[in-house]
Parts: sequence; structure tokens; C-alpha cells
Amino acid sequence: MGRPGRAPFVLRSSVIFLVLIPLFLAPLPFILIFFSSAPADFYFFAIVFSLIWYGVLLLMVSAPIKDALEWKNILYIITNKRAIVRRGLIGIDYDMLDLDLVKMVKVDVGFWDRHYGTGTITLEAVGVDALSLPSVKQPYEVQKIIRQAVEERNGK
Repeated sequence: MGRPGRAPFVLRSSVIFLVLIPLFLAPLPFILIFFSSAPADFYFFAIVFSLIWYGVLLLMVSAPIKDALEWKNILYIITNKRAIVRRGLIGIDYDMLDLDLVKMVKVDVGFWDRHYGTGTITLEAVGVDALSLPSVKQPYEVQKIIRQAVEERNGK
């Protein structure tokens, strides 16, 4: 099947307006510290506030960076017997799901997916965790292919 789309895969974990607002307000702690004539106790609280503020900002920005690095190792494979997802940042992990167990194939198309023509395909199975394939190009066509493979495997 191949790789997911790069842009929607990276952007799926970040909501731009949630990242842009803290970036726009990033100088706020420095403005409070340097242009204030407050007592010395205020500076301690302003520094603590700054550390918390920039820590949250770092967490918000780190998810898309992780996804961008992980994208080069992700690969989706659909055979006539199983679905395989290879992924990982440092180590490579394989998630496999036998098509015999698949009961439902769902497609979710979010905001970024709609823009890029991709979607998330979720294979739900009995007795095991669902297998998710984010940012699949042409998700409805891939869903049909997977459903045909599941029906052939189950003898329907």
C-alpha cells in the first residue's frame, strides 16, 4: 500500500491555532519582567510562569517534530492474509492484524485529511486492539480494497 501522506501525517498531531497563539504570546513573560516596577517577589513568580509557559510551548511543538521524524519509518502493507503497519522513531515496531479477525473497516476524514485528500482507516477486530492507518491517500478506495480482501479471506 505504501506510506502515508507526509503533510497530513505531521499536521495531524498539531492544531495550528493552538500553536500560533502561544508563539504570538511568547514574549509576554519577558514584557512582564522587564517593564514592571513590581517587588522582588514578583520576579520569582514571573520566572516560574515563564518556565511553565515555555515548557507547555515545547510540548506543543514537539509532537509534530516527532511525527516528522517518524514518517520516514512508517509503511502500510495489506496482503491477502493480514494488514501490517511498520513504524518507529528509534526502533522499528510491526503491528499485524489477520484479516480473519477484522469485523469493521472505518474511515475518518478530519480537517487536514479533507484538505490533503487523505483519511484514517481503522481496522476493528474481535479480541484484539484496532489497527489504525493514519493519513492514507485515497482512503475510500483503500477501504474498498481492504473490505474485498477481508471478504475473500472470510469466504463470503
